[in-house]
Amino acid sequence: ALADLQRRREALIRSYDLDAQRPRLDRYARICVRALRDPDLARQEPIGRLPFVADDRQEFLQRTAALVVERLGVRLSGLSVKFSRLSKDTAGRVRMSGDRATVEIADRHRDDDEQVLAVVAHEFAHIVLDAPGSGVSPGDADDEELADAMVVMAGMGPLLLRSSYREGLSTSGNRVRGTIRRTGSLHPEAIAYLIQVQAEIAGLPAEARQALVGDR
Repeated sequence: ALADLQRRREALIRSYDLDAQRPRLDRYARICVRALRDPDLARQEPIGRLPFVADDRQEFLQRTAALVVERLGVRLSGLSVKFSRLSKDTAGRVRMSGDRATVEIADRHRDDDEQVLAVVAHEFAHIVLDAPGSGVSPGDADDEELADAMVVMAGMGPLLLRSSYREGLSTSGNRVRGTIRRTGSLHPEAIAYLIQVQAEIAGLPAEARQALVGDR
């Protein structure tokens, strides 16, 4: 099962032509840095784990949303969050009323820390891209891949990568098989590339940048 996982992982990496996609990803990075406006936001050190512990899931969602807002430079006078029963094709949503935000996350993701972070960050990324003065065209602001790229360029890439690609082992009787689950819009190799782009902007040395994404 482990050997099968390794083969499938390598096949996934080979299937993505990074050389061909690099110009598009570099364009995403430029758009995101410009849309963030404050250059220091793109220079934030990338984080590989959430920097807090919460006593319950409501507090966790509140603190996660506050972290995302801070990382993306969104200015709010109020922030309310809740887990809701959303349709199966809706992982979450953020509604703005003036400078107040209401965050809803699908209840099925309640116990998945990294998935909650990824959904909240992705939804707020759309808001940043769509904000007046962002320099982003309306078509680009709705680009799902670009929203994921914005999450990475605000230093949350390692968390997004772990959420977007997961490996596991499952058993059935005396058989063990490997499982791979992918979520999100950007290919894991694209996320890994943008993590290193953002980490270089943040001033991390080459060895530290490579450590963020493992061997590739």
